[in-house]
Amino acid sequence: FEERDLIGNAARLETSFQAGIRSFADHPLVGEARGTGLIGAVELVADKATKRPFAKVGRVGAIAAGIGHEEGLIFRAIGDQLALCPPMISTEDDVKEIMTRMGRTLERLTGAVAKEGLE
Repeated sequence: FEERDLIGNAARLETSFQAGIRSFADHPLVGEARGTGLIGAVELVADKATKRPFAKVGRVGAIAAGIGHEEGLIFRAIGDQLALCPPMISTEDDVKEIMTRMGRTLERLTGAVAKEGLE
């Protein structure tokens, strides 16, 4: 723990990780993007303006988890909230790659939601 300065590394990565998480706030399926440290969450909603949830809670989150897995990204879908928590040994390049893969996941999810007519 101390030998690798994991706490210090997490503190150094916090700004870029949180900026990456918050960059998803403008996505049409995202009602809220939030976090602290190396913990982040993206809340998926059917209606961005009202933040109305999807009718079948958890369905879109499950689809997102499957797409994320295909993109090589592991996160936890808790209902329609996607929780990300990279390892404390992550690097700045890892954070950039995580955000790139999450962006691709959300873009693919938009198509899947439209195709399946989920609301």
